[in-house]
Amino acid sequence: MGSSKPNTIRSTLEWAIERVQSNCHAFGLAFPTRGYPEYTTAPNDHWVASFWPGILWLAYHVTGDADLRAQAEALLPSFAQRLERRVHISHDLGFLYTLSARAERMLTGNKEAREIALWAARELVQRFNPRGGYIQAWQEIGHPDEAGRMIVDCMMNLPLLYWASEQTGDDSYREVARNHALATRMHLVREDGSTYHTFFFDPDTGQPLAGKTHQGYADESLWSRGQAWAIYGFALTAQWLGDARFLAVTESTADQFLAESPPDSTPLWDLRLPPDAPQHLDSSAGAIAACGLLRLARLTSGEDYFQQAETLVKTLIAECVETDPNRQGLIRHGAQHVPADETPDGYLIFGDYFFLEALLTLTGQAPDFWGPSGGGELFGGIS
Repeated sequence: MGSSKPNTIRSTLEWAIERVQSNCHAFGLAFPTRGYPEYTTAPNDHWVASFWPGILWLAYHVTGDADLRAQAEALLPSFAQRLERRVHISHDLGFLYTLSARAERMLTGNKEAREIALWAARELVQRFNPRGGYIQAWQEIGHPDEAGRMIVDCMMNLPLLYWASEQTGDDSYREVARNHALATRMHLVREDGSTYHTFFFDPDTGQPLAGKTHQGYADESLWSRGQAWAIYGFALTAQWLGDARFLAVTESTADQFLAESPPDSTPLWDLRLPPDAPQHLDSSAGAIAACGLLRLARLTSGEDYFQQAETLVKTLIAECVETDPNRQGLIRHGAQHVPADETPDGYLIFGDYFFLEALLTLTGQAPDFWGPSGGGELFGGIS
């Protein structure tokens, strides 16, 4: 692989696929998470584990490369094992099993992958608290400190539940997801379309308490990756349910993200930072937002949203693509958790995943792992 920097969407996609192919066997049965100058790897025990198999499945979809498929398939048993052993069970079951088991089922027809994904969906609905109408984000159900917490990221976990209803005919999965989306719309989305990262309820009564941050700068600031999760997550709920309320909130969150982001630069990790705060970029927020804007463009036939997404991706290409041929990541300048000083300027495996998904979507080649079955590739893409 050469070191020359790709400068178009198509050349960047070709470069990214080559890098995924060169990484294919580098990680073995471990999972890249974050880091710089190399990725740190871990066993399948964390919330980001599915993004590496998701990348492999994206690349396999467009190449038919048997090595990519074999590597992704080899990772699936560990996802069954973590359910059996109850390893890090949280609301992130949606992320974990959409991009591993559901993706494999979609691209290969593997019946075991379908059953594993449905198993995860059954676990996820158990986290729903009907008193507040939300899915508990973290820790074991009823945890004394976490039983009342929902977070904006969970909007991206709901597609696993919509899919489970589609597969089984059991509407209870869809109803849990719909009620959680309504609670997110009511409590995490502010009047101006910006979002809180987390919100707390009294878990015993369902009484709403307060919006808080965890990874943002402050409770009333605007954590950029959380806003991006909202754009993409609400777009997916709007698509699955055909509910105009969710399409409206998708547009509101998208418009606010675009209004507060710099027009010609990768987003900062928080969009409401004072001058003396750390000014780190977050390439993952830009990649996720681009994917959400592309989904919104599809739902609304909105050319402006498509163009804004294309601009975001071109900005990432110009500012964040890792061209050193001896490196592993696709994009640099990811900010995992700035308040905790975790990878403030490195690779994030989910940033790489959504960057590749955005490139494939823009070129009309992305498989739809998140939407209703039978949707095929997202749309025609650029000429």
